Amino acid sequence: MKPYGVRVIEYPDVVDIQEMGSKSRTGKVSGRSGDNRPYSRGEHKARTRRRWKRIARKANREACNEE
Repeated sequence: MKPYGVRVIEYPDVVDIQEMGSKSRTGKVSGRSGDNRPYSRGEHKARTRRRWKRIARKANREACNEE
């Protein structure tokens, strides 16, 4: 996955993980059963990633139009 417009943080907190649309395993430690409970679900992650992708494309279009 290409990180469109997403800032990569070394030690993200919950808000950063949700804002970036990171994978579920980010910032989590496995529980006793080995399951990971995600900070954000699939629909939310997909929506967030689409948002960042649109913002990056818009910035690129504006940069091309200025030239």
